[in-house]
Amino acid sequence: MNNDETLDLSEIDPPIWRIMANDIVYGPYTLGQMRAFHTEGRVAMTSKVADGDGDGGAFMEAKDQPRLASLFRAVEQAPVSLEAATEANYLIVLRPIADSRTAMIGILNEIGRFAELMPGTFVLSAAISIGDLRKRLNSVSEMGDKLVVVNADNGRLAWLGLGPETDIHVRSVWKPKS
Repeated sequence: MNNDETLDLSEIDPPIWRIMANDIVYGPYTLGQMRAFHTEGRVAMTSKVADGDGDGGAFMEAKDQPRLASLFRAVEQAPVSLEAATEANYLIVLRPIADSRTAMIGILNEIGRFAELMPGTFVLSAAISIGDLRKRLNSVSEMGDKLVVVNADNGRLAWLGLGPETDIHVRSVWKPKS
């Protein structure tokens, strides 16, 4: 395939989306990347996002963005299935900046047995996937909260609120078990 035949994906899915976290704007991202961030639990209903189309790029909650709203309706309608996952051991580090600590502890209490090792650091035994655990904690998190979850059984790692630079760096360092 020569250069004249190269498919320009930016015409199909242009990088127009931006995310604001801790008063820092990240992006631009494609709609496909935004959907992946949602699947990974990195874009919550209350995340401040903007697109470069239509509304002039005003930041609003992700659930209020017309092209993202359907992602959150599906999450609201489909409760997390605890039976689908096998019981696993997790290490969780929470650094809430607001009043979400109590709600996050409530989530841990609902889904399994846990203990707080030191302030903000928990061990949890629960029948839930790491992705679903992150989504559940993210559902009560506030803008600026930071969260790291490690599945001690398989070496998987999940996080929220750490920013794209940390995301890239962690992915280059952390290697889960196969």
